[in-house]
Amino acid sequence: MINLEQIIASLEEFYRAVFLGETPPQLNLPILIMSLCFFAFIILSYTIEKLDFVAISLISAFICALITGIMLQLGIETFIGHIEFEAILIILSMSIITKIAEDSNILEYLAVKLFKISGGNQYRFFYFVCIITTLLAAIITDVVVVLIIAPVVIRLCHFLKIRSGTYLMGMTICINIGSIITPFSSGENIIISTAFNLDTLYFIENFWIFSFALLFLTIYLLDRFYLRKEPKIEAQQKKLIIELIDTDTVVKNKKMFIINSIGIIITIVLFALLPLLYITAIVSAMILVLINRGFTKKSTTDLLKDVEWEVIFFFISLYIVVGCLLEAGFQQLFAIEAGLHPILLGLIIVFIVSALSGAVANTPTALIFIPIVQSIINAGYIPAPILFAFIIGINLGGNFLPQGAACDLMTLKIARDSGVENLNYKRLLKNGSLFAFIHLGVSILYLIFLTIIKSL
Repeated sequence: MINLEQIIASLEEFYRAVFLGETPPQLNLPILIMSLCFFAFIILSYTIEKLDFVAISLISAFICALITGIMLQLGIETFIGHIEFEAILIILSMSIITKIAEDSNILEYLAVKLFKISGGNQYRFFYFVCIITTLLAAIITDVVVVLIIAPVVIRLCHFLKIRSGTYLMGMTICINIGSIITPFSSGENIIISTAFNLDTLYFIENFWIFSFALLFLTIYLLDRFYLRKEPKIEAQQKKLIIELIDTDTVVKNKKMFIINSIGIIITIVLFALLPLLYITAIVSAMILVLINRGFTKKSTTDLLKDVEWEVIFFFISLYIVVGCLLEAGFQQLFAIEAGLHPILLGLIIVFIVSALSGAVANTPTALIFIPIVQSIINAGYIPAPILFAFIIGINLGGNFLPQGAACDLMTLKIARDSGVENLNYKRLLKNGSLFAFIHLGVSILYLIFLTIIKSL
C-alpha cells in the first residue's frame, strides 16, 4: 500500500531543510547547496560547445572540494576515496580495446560479411545490421559503432541504388538497446555496475531476456512499418554487387585481424566468467597492446594518446563533486522507509531518471542518483527491480530527443555529410520518440513482472 503519511513527512522534511534551515543531523545545507551549484555549472559547461568543459570541470571540482574540506575539516584522502578508480580503469581499458578493434577493421569486415551472408536480401540484411550493431554496442562505445558501420551501410545502399535512411534509422534505434546488455557497454553502465558490484552474469540474469525480446520486437516493427515501404533491390544489381564485394579487401592486415578478433572474443568471455571487471579489462587491454606492437609499431604511449581523456577527467570531476554532496549529507534528504509499493517506486524512478537523462546527460544523472538508489535499497527494497528501473531509465530514457543520445547525433551527421535523402532530424525525432515510448512502455510491463517474480 502507498504510505501517504511518509510521503508528506518526507516532503515536509525537505521543505524545512531547504527553506527554513531546519537541517536534520549530518546535513550541512550551505555545502549541499554549493555542491549542487557546482554540479549544475559543470553540466552546463558540458552542453556548451565553445567552453572548455574539462578545465571548468576540474577547477569546479577543486574549489568545491577545497571549501568542503575546510568547512568539514576533511583531508584530500576523503575526496580521493569518492573516486571510483575501478570504473575509471574499465573506461580507460575499453577505450584502448575499441581503438585496437578500429585499427583491425573488424567492424567493417562484419558489415560486409553480413551483406554477403544475406545474399543481398534487403530484409535479411536489415535484420543482420540491426542485430550486429546492437551486439557491438554492448561491447564497444555506440558512437564508434555508428562511425564505422554507418558509412559501410551507406556505400552498400548506394551501390545497390536504394536509399539508406531507413537502414540507418533502424540501426540507431536498435543500437540503444545494446547499452543494457552488459555492464561495460557505456560509461554510465560502468559507473553503476561498479557502485553496486554488478557483473556480467547479473546482466545475463536480469536483462538479457528483456533486451533481446525488445530488440526483436523493435526490428519487427521497423520492418513492418518502414522497410516494406522502401523500393525493392533489383535482382541484377544485387547479383553484381555480391560478386564485386570481397571481404578480404576490407582487411588491411589479415594476421592482425585474426589475432585481435580472437583476443577480443576471449576478453568478452572472461568478462562473463570473472567477477572483477576492472582487472579483466586492464589485463586484456595491455596484452592486446603488446600483441599489436608487432603489427602497428604503436606503444602503450601512442595508444594512450587516442584515449578520450577529456571524458575520464570529466568523470573524475563529477565523482569529486558528488563526494562533496555525500559529505554534506545528500543521502539524508532521501532517507526513506519501505512504505511505498515497490512497483510504484520503480515507476517513479523510471520516469524521473528518464526525464533527467534526456534533459541533462546520462552520466551525471547516474552519478547523482546512485546515492539515492543506495538509500532506497538500504531501506529494505528488493534490489533487482530498483536497479532495473534505474538502468533502463538511464540508458533508454534519453532517446526521446536525438540530442539525448550521442549515437543518434552521429548518425544524423554522417547521413547529412553523405547526402542521405530519407533521414533528417525531423524523421529521426518523430520515429525515435515513438520507439522511445514503445521501449519505455515495454520496460514498465517487464518491471512490474520482475517486481512480482522477485517478491515471491
